[in-house]
Amino acid sequence: MKKIIAAALALTMTLGMSTTALAAGNVDGADVGSQNPIDVTAKYNDGVTEPPVYSVDLTWEDMTFTYNESGSRTWDPDTHTYTDSTTSGWDKTTAAVTATNHSNTEVTVSFTYTPQGDTDVNATMSQDSFKLAAGVENKPNEAATDSSILTITGTPNNSVTAEGVTIGTITVTIA
Repeated sequence: MKKIIAAALALTMTLGMSTTALAAGNVDGADVGSQNPIDVTAKYNDGVTEPPVYSVDLTWEDMTFTYNESGSRTWDPDTHTYTDSTTSGWDKTTAAVTATNHSNTEVTVSFTYTPQGDTDVNATMSQDSFKLAAGVENKPNEAATDSSILTITGTPNNSVTAEGVTIGTITVTIA
């Protein structure tokens, strides 16, 4: 008796495993054995946040400018005047401030030159501001970079000494 019940149970389970199931149900007018494609859709939900990280390298060239006069001035006792055979000028007239953006977001770099004192020396920046693109992943050597050049002109008055005086300051703002 136990063998008959076990055999009946095994047969029932075997028949249950071979039951056909339709994913979308019957399609009107479809023949048995016909194929109906089923679309499979994948979606992507980007819920990862990337807060901005600011990292800007600033470098600047030497900001010391020297005005040199050389030659001679010869006194003429008859006319009480000097004969001037001197030359004068700046040892250099420019120096650069360079910004390199390693941030994961675009930045704007602004420059403001503020003169100090009455020295008869003028200075200007070649660019008041510029934008630098965000860094590119895995390419730090290709970081966006640009420079603003400080240019000085004029002949310094007696307030500029051999020890040097501050003629102005450059303020760099990153936004």
